[in-house]
Amino acid sequence: MTYAIILLLVGVALIIMEMFIPSAGILGILATGAIIGSLVLAFQEGEGVGLIFLGATVIAVPILLVLGLKVFPRTPIGRRIILPPANEPASVRGQAGVSMEDYRTLVGKSGRSVTPLRPSGIAEIEGERYSVVSEGELIKDGIEVVVVEIQGNSIVVEEL
Repeated sequence: MTYAIILLLVGVALIIMEMFIPSAGILGILATGAIIGSLVLAFQEGEGVGLIFLGATVIAVPILLVLGLKVFPRTPIGRRIILPPANEPASVRGQAGVSMEDYRTLVGKSGRSVTPLRPSGIAEIEGERYSVVSEGELIKDGIEVVVVEIQGNSIVVEEL
């Protein structure tokens, strides 16, 4: 009976460790083996002892899992693994932060390619640098370009 109690405590300890130590499931597998071993030993002691161990396992394991899931995000490892909740409203979440209108004002304006456009690169338009895309052709750096259209967040340019 002593071995059954020891194995049950080891299994519970391994479950708790699995919550806090990233082990790719190895500790969980060991915990399952220890708990099953303790149940086997307990039932060998007697049916009543086995049922008590089974009841303790059925009650303790889910409680430990729920407590672990509530406590884990507050641990140092949990804070590193789990992202904090978003602090921006849902209406703004996912937007690039640049208005489409800012880009639309660039249509028809000219500038100079700062890097080769293969087809994407950097161009300077009215003193500001933008990530731009050519219409498929290679444009060397230092070439005069003009903004022909805006496609989503892409500024499309062509050689003048």
